[in-house]
Amino acid sequence: MARTKQTAKKSCSGVAKPAKLAGCKRRRTSSGDTTLTSSSPLSSPPSSPIIAETTRSGTQNRFCYLCHDGGNTVACSNRVCSRVICNVCIKIPQEIEDKLGSPGISFKCPACHEKDEHAVRSKPMPYFAFTQTVEGKSVPACDKPTFIRGVCERASKAEVCAGPILLLHFIYTGMNSRGSLPRVLNTVLEEYHTTSTLRYHEVVFDFGTWDKLCHWETKAQALAMEIGEDNFEHKVIFVSVHSEVTRGDLFAGKDEKGEDVAVEPVEFMNYLFFGGLRSLIRKSIIFMLSCGPLVMFRESISSFKKAIIQLQPAYTVAFGADRFISAVLKSFIIAFSVRVLIQGHALCEVITNLLDVSLKLRMHSDTFFFQSKVQTTSGLPLPSSNPLSVIGIRYSWYHNHRRPWGTALPMSCPKCSSVRSWSRSKVGVDSANTIVRISTCCSPECKYKFFSYLPVGPYEVIKENKSMGWIKRMGI
Repeated sequence: MARTKQTAKKSCSGVAKPAKLAGCKRRRTSSGDTTLTSSSPLSSPPSSPIIAETTRSGTQNRFCYLCHDGGNTVACSNRVCSRVICNVCIKIPQEIEDKLGSPGISFKCPACHEKDEHAVRSKPMPYFAFTQTVEGKSVPACDKPTFIRGVCERASKAEVCAGPILLLHFIYTGMNSRGSLPRVLNTVLEEYHTTSTLRYHEVVFDFGTWDKLCHWETKAQALAMEIGEDNFEHKVIFVSVHSEVTRGDLFAGKDEKGEDVAVEPVEFMNYLFFGGLRSLIRKSIIFMLSCGPLVMFRESISSFKKAIIQLQPAYTVAFGADRFISAVLKSFIIAFSVRVLIQGHALCEVITNLLDVSLKLRMHSDTFFFQSKVQTTSGLPLPSSNPLSVIGIRYSWYHNHRRPWGTALPMSCPKCSSVRSWSRSKVGVDSANTIVRISTCCSPECKYKFFSYLPVGPYEVIKENKSMGWIKRMGI
């Protein structure tokens, strides 16, 4: 006989009654931030002769950008480059080795050498890594070009960033955090950081009543003071929360009867990031681990964008699956840690690359990507109180036969209930003469036709190959 089994839900949507928590004037407190000094040095620091130059972050990378290992390293002299190269990947001439660190010798890393070639559109030239100044001119310090022992594993823009990183995970009360994505990300980054440069905080929230909201404000202030001064190179915030299925509101907590209550996204975000936490959100990357209703209702997505404008994160990522399962994000998060947090790429530049390696995610959910930008006119910021705007993009994976134009085919045929019975889709027209892709049920005597329509509004097709890729919908 068929057996049933009750298990804990892993998705994050549900039904909750709307709530207004701001019943009286909310108290405001100063941020009370304190400076937190690092007390733990690098556990095994590379004994490197670093050439003293100011870089954009004020610190050099800790590991060689070619092999991601440490050892004896030499730093690029370019003031806007923080890369270092180890003596295993690059052959340092004997006549130069004793002069490293002296003001007269400069070093140009292979990445900067490639960029200089591309800038002047020159053909590949011999790589003279070490130069010196003679009569006001920069000339090679060696007779022979420098030989690189390493192989071409990384892009020319790649680094091994060593700047401090803050990871924050806010968890709605009652949700399970075991094996969570932020913990996976923290584990990946631990190989490249120490406790002084990698901070991880996991916080459970519940502000479903006025008293609980006041308690949360105190807790948020204490967390902000514990984190201290905002000197982080990257700040990544995860919010694990349920979304209300009929409105797209976000769960705030439990009321006096223990029932879930939800508030509009803009209220939720301002309650969650109270006081000193608000400044930490600026220029951060936020992942909303919530189900699709948040971004599927016009009112909720408009409210959510208002919150983004107020809080000013650099990027915000949300997902459109009705019952979103965060476990499908693991490949994406690991790739994100490498490409963005370790190699130093901007998220907006590599988002499609991250989606390409996330095989489970692209079958499970559309991805919504929001980027905060300053509105300008003639290259100058608009003279308004808040010149920020939000660019919203929706990425839908398409496959000509499995997800025509980004539309997932139903598991069962609506007419005969046969399973996975769809033929290869073909381009055709419906009764209104609209261009569609037609998938036909292959079950005998059924021949039900399922129509998949082109996206509404402006979009761009990013092809992975001739049969699949991404539909990038703008203006979300």
